[in-house]
Amino acid sequence: MTASINNVIWRLIAEDVSIQKELNRGLINIRGLARYLIDKHHLDTSMDAVISAIRRYETEQIFEDNTKEIDAVLRSAIITTKNYVTCITLKEMEYPTIAKDFVGKNVLKENFRLVKSKEFIKIYLNQKDIEKKVDLFKKENILSVSKDLAEIRVTMHVKATETVGVLARISHEIALHGVSIQGIIIAVPELLLYVKSDDLVRAHKAVLGLISAQ
Repeated sequence: MTASINNVIWRLIAEDVSIQKELNRGLINIRGLARYLIDKHHLDTSMDAVISAIRRYETEQIFEDNTKEIDAVLRSAIITTKNYVTCITLKEMEYPTIAKDFVGKNVLKENFRLVKSKEFIKIYLNQKDIEKKVDLFKKENILSVSKDLAEIRVTMHVKATETVGVLARISHEIALHGVSIQGIIIAVPELLLYVKSDDLVRAHKAVLGLISAQ
């Protein structure tokens, strides 16, 4: 029974970024958190059992985020931003079109980002003359066109790939600022995050806060 209560509490904490953050900083009252979880999720268990589960979450570091290592990676990070970005999502069969344009007329321009999976392609590019760029592809192969995005470019130490939780820390902080990430490209030492242009200021503040706090 104890094990099942622990699992329930740990799962609820893992699903709530704000609780994780406050626990990590030691700024949350354990009894108050226990009462909150019992009331919000209608838990049929004792206060002591929930408190015990929360304390085990802390002491056993079930979802440990390697705080010191993450802080070290973020300490030297550099942030730049770019507005006026569009994301075009395509079927994989349009890859030759992109390659041909790159060595030919270069309508898409050189400074675009490309992510290719088995069946789909996403390209992030400058929104200028976007209709002309979209017209390069067959309409039936265009899955979506998302305009008015912004790019946050975080340049980190190459050690970032060896440090567990760096991306989680950044994405959680952005979420705490009420921003939804529209896309991510990981190409260490660079991390590219895409948000709606209207959310750029809040997202930039979130990431900058992580770095300036080091």
